[in-house]
Amino acid sequence: PLLTPDTSPPAQRLRLRYAKKDHARFVGHLDEARFWERVFRRVDLPLAYSHGFNPQPRLQFAAALPVGVCGEQELLDLWLTTRVEPDLWRARIGQNLPAGFTIHALEEAALTLPAMQASLRQAEYQVAGLDPAELETLSQRVAALLAQSALPRPHHKHPGQTYDLRPLIHEITPVEGGLRLRLAAGAGGNARITEVLAALGLAPAHLHICRTALIFDEAK
Repeated sequence: PLLTPDTSPPAQRLRLRYAKKDHARFVGHLDEARFWERVFRRVDLPLAYSHGFNPQPRLQFAAALPVGVCGEQELLDLWLTTRVEPDLWRARIGQNLPAGFTIHALEEAALTLPAMQASLRQAEYQVAGLDPAELETLSQRVAALLAQSALPRPHHKHPGQTYDLRPLIHEITPVEGGLRLRLAAGAGGNARITEVLAALGLAPAHLHICRTALIFDEAK
């Protein structure tokens, strides 16, 4: 028989910090949400579900990763109907993960905390895999881009409109073998790493891109 999702009020909120690398970086965001739901159900975590005609497990990511980009410090909140011991369940979950996913921590978060997206402000990236010719001109490309007062780009959600990418680029630093970037993220604006690299004249598909950190403006 089909199990009825438990829509009881949440008793606990856990925050999962994990890495998504190697072939796992090609898993899209919606597929990843379904993946985590299957993992949690496989280990019998008492997931809390939303109300309504089609209840869904209460899972919330800090920020979606673009396909092909790895993540070193990704964050996912999950709500439970029964309190559990995080350390015990961290081990159980870890035993059910395929290659490419690694758990760094599973910790309790206050039920009253706002959604992570509300306080997310920036994301940091590391980019490697540039060819020697690109590395020779990298500093000049970065300086030229940062000197621009505006970088109009087509709007993804509103065809025919544009938006300014420049204010969403907070820092670009050439490093040995590649780049380190700090870009706007969250409700206040979100810079797509692929568009920033394209603005530098680089082809994102041929690069190794990793999101190394998510930066919040307050306790999250």
